[in-house]
Amino acid sequence: MSQRQTEPNPLLASGLPAFDRIAPEHAPPAIEQRLGEYRALITHIESLGEAVDYASVVAAETEADNALARVFSTIGHLHAVNNTPAWREAYQACLAPMTRFHTERGQNRGLFQAYQRLAERADFGQQSPAMRRLIEHEIRDFRLSGVVLPEKQRTRFAELAVRLSELGNRFGNQVLDATEGHIERFDNPEQLAGLPDSELDLLAGMAAQAGRDGWQADLSYPAYRAIITYADDRQLRERIYRAYVTRSSDRGPHAGESDNTAIVTEMLALRREQAALLGFSSHAEMRLTTRMAETPAEIELFLLDLAGRARPLAMQQLDELTKFASELGAETPLAPWDIAYYSEKLRDARLGINQEMLKPWFEVDQVFSGLFDIAGDLFEVAFRRDDTVATWHDSVSYYRVTDQAGREIAGLFLDIYSRSRKSGGAWMDVCRSRLVMSGREQHPVAYLTCNFSPPRDDRPSLLTHDDVVTLWHEFGHCLHHLLTRIDLPAIGGISGVEWDAVELPSQLMEGFAWEPDALDRYARHVDSGQPLPPGLLEGLKADRQFQGALALVRQIEFALCDLRLHHQSDPDPVAVMRAVHDEVGVIPMIADNRYLMSFSHLFDGGYAAGYYSYLWAERLARDGFGLFREQGIFNRQAGLRLLDEILAVGSSRPMAESWRAFRGRPPELDPLLESYGVAA
Repeated sequence: MSQRQTEPNPLLASGLPAFDRIAPEHAPPAIEQRLGEYRALITHIESLGEAVDYASVVAAETEADNALARVFSTIGHLHAVNNTPAWREAYQACLAPMTRFHTERGQNRGLFQAYQRLAERADFGQQSPAMRRLIEHEIRDFRLSGVVLPEKQRTRFAELAVRLSELGNRFGNQVLDATEGHIERFDNPEQLAGLPDSELDLLAGMAAQAGRDGWQADLSYPAYRAIITYADDRQLRERIYRAYVTRSSDRGPHAGESDNTAIVTEMLALRREQAALLGFSSHAEMRLTTRMAETPAEIELFLLDLAGRARPLAMQQLDELTKFASELGAETPLAPWDIAYYSEKLRDARLGINQEMLKPWFEVDQVFSGLFDIAGDLFEVAFRRDDTVATWHDSVSYYRVTDQAGREIAGLFLDIYSRSRKSGGAWMDVCRSRLVMSGREQHPVAYLTCNFSPPRDDRPSLLTHDDVVTLWHEFGHCLHHLLTRIDLPAIGGISGVEWDAVELPSQLMEGFAWEPDALDRYARHVDSGQPLPPGLLEGLKADRQFQGALALVRQIEFALCDLRLHHQSDPDPVAVMRAVHDEVGVIPMIADNRYLMSFSHLFDGGYAAGYYSYLWAERLARDGFGLFREQGIFNRQAGLRLLDEILAVGSSRPMAESWRAFRGRPPELDPLLESYGVAA
């Protein structure tokens, strides 16, 4: 037996994760131990019968669930940011027992009855809003887990849950494999004519990571974006576009490799079966029991109304782009791999700016300084870097968050640069949740993960403005988690918030990526320190609405496709995708397009029947940011109102109530339309 195996398991240690000591082999035994402890507790609660109280059920389960979550969140995070074969195997070994346990718990009738008894107690109404809300959520979730089903159906429901978990994990792994499996190599910079120096540096860095000279690109978004936006070589743009939209499918240059087609079909069928077992007509209807929107018809009406407003302008914008490109000698009609390329040229010609031109004003450390500074002014907090905290990579940093009195209240891990075996995209996730119980306090800790171009040689990392918007978005999620005042993890921060409202804080904070006064805090030239000149500032303001209708229609198309996939009785996924595109889409779609097979939001990210929530919550967010425009962009009273009425309360009350407390009226649609440049 190795020394590592005989030492205490670092995943079970208190405090922040010991990332410098945690290895894949620690994962399965840690999960096994925590699951054993939790099962023993459930057995004890079942033995109490009618003698249950809030401490013996809610407090005890909260502690057990927190201990389990601390372990599994660390394992899941390391799997996402370091998806090596060893971590992939370890995560898979933990995922199945975790899924089985949560399904068993959700179908435990003794535990269900314990929560029902708490809800029926005479003193239930005197409990805190968070306690009442937690118990109500538990009773609802027990029912959604099939607890009242007859035994045969209950067993089948559990089997479906385990299978869906396995399929979702396999879907995500295959997307990552397909993304990194397509390699374009370049030995001559002329092959990459049109790419600015910063994008060439990105591709040179990818080649260096692979131990090669020259330049290299895979299908990770930073590399894909560099080529599809800037490469003069149209055949190269077409080649990487076709590879990108056919990832993990039965089409394209890697047809049949890491193919998710069968997984998507099976997951949709199993989701329908689960919903039917619970008496719902569709998976979408089932999911809406925990959301602000009430029916699939309400969502479809919302999306089609937006499409009716935006599509005519989107078609006009595509016509304008086609005319502009034709004047530059482009073949028309434009192919999908031409859109981003000529859009960037049109942006430059019409607005006098482009993403590359803006980069020198968005040096990554300066942006974070402004980010933390603005949050400090609005919410009376401070962020202090602590390099003594162990991390999983030398580019990762940790920040302690303190309140106005200097007391530590939270923590934040930053992992912002792209690298091999790290999942693509940007996300916030939970490391630790706020828990205050029995005189003990656990501070909330979040992960903020992005895939920005890393610094190279002695050059700092420079962000596009799109990157800055992404950063503010994920930081908004982090603030929602870090600034909660709710003591129960299941109700605090982002936990339990309606899925179509949880994007509200993140999208609201995006406003600070556009406002001139906010930009003046952090948009400083990397060499001179000068702010954005007036011409670029005006161009940036106009850029927010540049081809806005096209962008809005694209989101509507994704959301409508998701909704119909999860509401129709027996959909053919590709047929639904194409039908929705023909109905509302504007950008041409090639016959081989199979974007669904790499659409991780729907099949490995929790957004099934929920992609509409981005637009649903954006309506709230754009209207909500109006309060800062009305009262002052750095108005502390507006910031504290957002903190008090939304960020701090978690899901201790419905978001509809939190919204009214924050804004004082129902949400309005006009600010959303205005942000995309669409007439109300």
